[in-house]
Amino acid sequence: MCTESGIYKNEKILLFKDDKKITISSSIKRDKNSFNKILEFTFSNEKNTKQSILKINGEDNFVYVSKLNSEYSDKDYLAMILPIKEIMRPYNEKIYYAFSFTIFIMFLLSPIVFYIAKLFVNPINLLEEENRKINNQDFSSVKTVDTRLKEIYNLSSSFVKMSQSIEKHNESQKKLMDSFIHIIASAIDAKSTYTGVHCSKVPLLASMLAKKASENKEGIFKDFTLKTEDEKRELSVAAWLHDCGKVTTPEYVVDKATKLETIYNRIHEIRTRFEVLHRDKTIIYLNNILSGKNEKEEKEKLGLEHNNLYKEFEVLASANIGSEFLDPKIISQIEDIAKREWFRHFDNIIGLSKDELSRKESKSKEILPVKEFLLDDKKEHIIPRTTSLKEEYKKFGFKLEMPKDLYNLGEVYNLSIKKGTLTNEERYKINEHVIMSIIMLEQLPFPDNLKNVPEFASAHHETLIGTGYPRQLKKEEMSIPARILAIADIFEALTASDRPYKEAKTLNESIKILSYMVKDKHIDKDIFELFLKSDIHNIYANEHMHKDQIDKVDIEEYISS
Repeated sequence: MCTESGIYKNEKILLFKDDKKITISSSIKRDKNSFNKILEFTFSNEKNTKQSILKINGEDNFVYVSKLNSEYSDKDYLAMILPIKEIMRPYNEKIYYAFSFTIFIMFLLSPIVFYIAKLFVNPINLLEEENRKINNQDFSSVKTVDTRLKEIYNLSSSFVKMSQSIEKHNESQKKLMDSFIHIIASAIDAKSTYTGVHCSKVPLLASMLAKKASENKEGIFKDFTLKTEDEKRELSVAAWLHDCGKVTTPEYVVDKATKLETIYNRIHEIRTRFEVLHRDKTIIYLNNILSGKNEKEEKEKLGLEHNNLYKEFEVLASANIGSEFLDPKIISQIEDIAKREWFRHFDNIIGLSKDELSRKESKSKEILPVKEFLLDDKKEHIIPRTTSLKEEYKKFGFKLEMPKDLYNLGEVYNLSIKKGTLTNEERYKINEHVIMSIIMLEQLPFPDNLKNVPEFASAHHETLIGTGYPRQLKKEEMSIPARILAIADIFEALTASDRPYKEAKTLNESIKILSYMVKDKHIDKDIFELFLKSDIHNIYANEHMHKDQIDKVDIEEYISS
């Protein structure tokens, strides 16, 4: 490093004038490149003293240049050039020796360090594993970490106690939630005899079918599985809540057994009007006799008129049942009968509720008696829809057409229903239970392990070809659990023997109807065949159907080869 001629080896010192001529130099005269770099650096600005690091001939050098004070016009400059590597050499050697010594000491101490680190790291890793179990809600397998470190042992013990508390709390919450779900379903079933025990039976069928689908590894079931309790519970909760929207459906609509029924069967009102007409005819007959007309002729005439009234009432009463398709000729008869007139002698404004009064076409006092039609579709029979949910329905993707009015109680309108007992407005109201189920379920903050409940529960009235409701979904838009629930829902309804609106179907009749729905692509063919191959129809029948409903089903007739 140090040399006889200087402090550092390869140092360069020179004195030169401002005319760029060298006065004194140590080995730099021969190195024009170095001198040119010094000159460029010196005259780059007016400072008297400069220092910097310059790269000269590919190496970093510390350069110091100073202008010397002189009385002469020509100024002298002193420049010193020191290679950085020469300056740093002694320090690098010291660092190298110190680093080598440190490595040597660490090598000697590494077994001790490793042992001490192991004492800390291993239990911390084990503690991290227990924490992972808690994050995955695997509370039952959380255990205490075996360690001599008191703090980590205490922390591990608190993990175990915390896990036990969380697990106990979760179980309590789960039982509470399940109880609420079952209470809601039971309330819906108890609300109407037309529902029976549908809400509690569908989960049984759905769970049986889902279990078999999970065990089957062929076709569409290849990747379908319900391994965990959470996955099984998710489908069960969806099945229990699939009809929860029925809490919003009025009983008098669900239970509507005749066409004129609202909260009561209005055929009684019409019968009373016929009674009035009957009596009016009798009074006319008696008055004619008193006025001297032929009694025999008047009596025959009265008999014919009374018979016509009996027959006409029978037409209306028969149409009111609504058990079969209504012949267009009957509708024409109903319209003709409706044109009969009678006299009302009492005010029909008094004694009404505020809502009834608001629907009256005229609220002024009438001059009685008033002539009215025997049957009529009046303005007061229309119950308007007070709130429009169309925008909200759009948000949920519902495509079920909404009638303009909430209800239409018109007498001719109701008696002219072509099939069944429900008007378009009432049928929509019943179908709306699915819409309300979806709205209710999608607003509930289900945890991650139950996040699919709304999707599973909402599609049991959809078909595979987009003709169902309320979203007109297609097969590829519905999960396997949703399609399973659809079959469970239909089969339970077909085989139920506790519904006043229908006779219970036999097992064979029910399977045949399901097979027609498969052909129409309303239900899934693969799930239907699994239903039969797994013998679920017989297992369910033996446990939940009357003996006289259970007959032999030849499943080969319905299973494709």
